[in-house]
Amino acid sequence: MTDVDEIRRQMALIRHEMHHDVSNVVSDVGDAMDWRSVIRNHPYVALGVGLAVGYFVVPRRKTSAQRVQQVLAEASPQALAGLIPPTAAFTAPAPAKPAKPPRSLARRMVGWGVGLLWPLVGQSVQAYAAMWLENQLKQQLNLNLKPPGEYVPPSSSGRPGEPYDGETARRAARRV
Repeated sequence: MTDVDEIRRQMALIRHEMHHDVSNVVSDVGDAMDWRSVIRNHPYVALGVGLAVGYFVVPRRKTSAQRVQQVLAEASPQALAGLIPPTAAFTAPAPAKPAKPPRSLARRMVGWGVGLLWPLVGQSVQAYAAMWLENQLKQQLNLNLKPPGEYVPPSSSGRPGEPYDGETARRAARRV
């Protein structure tokens, strides 16, 4: 009878391990197929892939000169001759604005740092202004809940573990 019990025990153990293994495989496949878990596990790689896809998918913006050249190349000479009157005087184009010199690395880094810290500074100023305004309103409306000059006893003596019996507050009130 012990051999049969041993076989049954081994079969139960194998069934339990199979169930555990199948559960692991199902959860691993679910994680692999869920795009949110991939982004959660590898956020910087996902950001880089998103930037690269955006760079290669979005076409470059054409300059106005490129668009004019494209329109002129597609138009026939007869259509262009009808647009320009024969007696029109040709004028030279206006001189182009001088190109700005490239900014130095230090200046670009300072600009980047200011751009990064500016929202934090703005939020801090807003929070300070809100607290100041709230205090001013309280003073103007006199929203003090306790009457002026009346002593409000503390909730305990201030020593940990010591119960509040009121005697400590009475002694403190007598000293004041």
